Amino acid sequence: MRIDRRVCLLALLLLGACGEKGVETQSKQAASAPGVIRALSPGDVLRAANGTVRDTLPVTATLTALNFSEMAAEVDGRVREVRVREGEQVKAGQVLAVLDSESLGESVKEQQAQLDNQKARLALARIKLNKQRELFAQGFISKLAIDELESDYRIREGELKAQAAQLARAERSLADTRLHAPISGVLYQRKINVGDMVARNQKVLAVADLSVLEAVASVPSRLIAKVRPGQSVLLQLEGGREAVTGEVVRINPVANAGTRSFNVYVRVANPQGELKAGQFAKGGIVLAQESTLVSLPLGALRERETRPWVMLVSKGKLVRRNVEIKLLSMAERQVAVAGVQPGEVVLSSALAGLNAGDAVKLTPTP
Repeated sequence: MRIDRRVCLLALLLLGACGEKGVETQSKQAASAPGVIRALSPGDVLRAANGTVRDTLPVTATLTALNFSEMAAEVDGRVREVRVREGEQVKAGQVLAVLDSESLGESVKEQQAQLDNQKARLALARIKLNKQRELFAQGFISKLAIDELESDYRIREGELKAQAAQLARAERSLADTRLHAPISGVLYQRKINVGDMVARNQKVLAVADLSVLEAVASVPSRLIAKVRPGQSVLLQLEGGREAVTGEVVRINPVANAGTRSFNVYVRVANPQGELKAGQFAKGGIVLAQESTLVSLPLGALRERETRPWVMLVSKGKLVRRNVEIKLLSMAERQVAVAGVQPGEVVLSSALAGLNAGDAVKLTPTP
């Protein structure tokens, strides 16, 4: 009897499909069979513990000195001394540089001599005026004569005051040849050397107080409503040092014209002077924080968009446990959950082929 080749081919395909289904069924049964125990490495699990989870708004910023002063020459002159170098600590009121003061010193002496002369003339005019008043009282001189003497005396009083003012200006100019630090801090800029000629109002030195720094972060307009003064800010600086903590102190109420973002000002304490002005930092403004619940890596959480759950190891078996997400941080890749107790063992990530009820054992750390 002749058999159609197409019928044979169809029969072979059906037999193959049945074989594959049988193999798959056997594989699943073997994986979940009571006698099969899956070994979990130390990296597959973690012991739940309370931790701090922070929901942060990522920002970048550059540290700047909160208080600084650029010093300018008050008078024209040649530099006679420069007593500090860049990077040195200075105290408020300390003399940092001295300009040549010889000509100004001579001017002070000249103005002082003229003042002394004016005082002597005024004293003589006072004596004359008093004598003439006695004569006027006795009727020996006219009222016009005494009025002229009193007018002359008042003129000399005015001349004395004017001369005293000129002397004070000369003394101030002489004092201005010594440049004093306006604040305590670090000299970060020096533009003069001994022998240089400087002009009045020329910038010569700059001092910064680095005990308190400020960082300016730019926040998009769609997120600025989440930021408020008093929030903590975590900043990681260039160079890999540990993160530093700052605080939002103020927010510019007017957006930047080009970017429509808002400047947020962060105050950073620097009592030891370890931080430097100009350092670049990355970090985040802490919008919310949870420290009283178990924190887990995001990889341990399943179906977090619908009904979140985690897989626990309990009495040698895998147990599914529903949890409630209290705070999730995408920046830190951590989540604070309710429903897991500290000390319980949790799968740190989804492992293929493992299901609730499977028998497992923990391999010891090598």
